[in-house]
Amino acid sequence: MRDPERHPGTPVLKTMVGLPEIAANIRKVMDSGPHHYGDRTRGSALTRSTDPNNERDNRNAACPASRKRPAGKSCDEYPFARTNQGAAKSERRDWGWAWVPVSEQRQQGGRVSAFYQTQRVLDGDRFWVEVP
Repeated sequence: MRDPERHPGTPVLKTMVGLPEIAANIRKVMDSGPHHYGDRTRGSALTRSTDPNNERDNRNAACPASRKRPAGKSCDEYPFARTNQGAAKSERRDWGWAWVPVSEQRQQGGRVSAFYQTQRVLDGDRFWVEVP
């Protein structure tokens, strides 16, 4: 078990409240992976990546364009594509994806971007994710 007090200044993303399907996907992946990425009580912190190639590779690995999208749904991957722990960078047991409502996906993108900005999470910075 990791001790969150070891990194008391590490920011925590808490804004997935109100996004029930995304929160459920995050929790499922956190619970199943050996590294429990983003779970500050027992896992390893995520680190932000601003490299567009890394983001593209992570999205393509978790949510390839060849996967047919159901109407009104979007492919949600965790860990986030803009991290160094995304699907292209991690072993399969440490990442996952789910179909979520497009409306939730759009809100999530804005919430994560706002978190990065307000908490000054820069390239390579560590952060945690808290889901309800």
